[in-house]
Amino acid sequence: MTDHETRAAAMDDAAVDAFLREQGTGVLSLAEDGAAYAVPVSFGYDTGRALFGFYTFGEESRKRQFAATTDRACLTVYDTDDETDWKSVLAFGPLAELGQESWDEVGELISENAWTPDLSAVGSRRLSVTAYELDIEEVTGLHGDGE
Repeated sequence: MTDHETRAAAMDDAAVDAFLREQGTGVLSLAEDGAAYAVPVSFGYDTGRALFGFYTFGEESRKRQFAATTDRACLTVYDTDDETDWKSVLAFGPLAELGQESWDEVGELISENAWTPDLSAVGSRRLSVTAYELDIEEVTGLHGDGE
């Protein structure tokens, strides 16, 4: 193997599940009329679903607009220490906006493993949070094989 070759192995369902429970951040990819929009997110994880909130400033939200038109979202979660020690998971499924009655569960799952930004500098701007659930219908994971 040359210095630039990377070996990868598939992660089984248990390894994917454990990895998503350990991580708290990822990138959520959305689409509208052939245009892509990727959003960094903090998420809470429960087997088969990821829960997160969109922070929005003001009345209009590009994230919410794209979320409403996305049939199948993709959550990308990865971690890397070096060229042989890395993990990457792609989770696909429909996205649903959750109502206020879900906030206790969303907050609990997010606090278990998600990173939450400090938004104290926002000041007097109008800030709102909307909860979403990604129902994971398909998931793939790879990891470096350590060689």
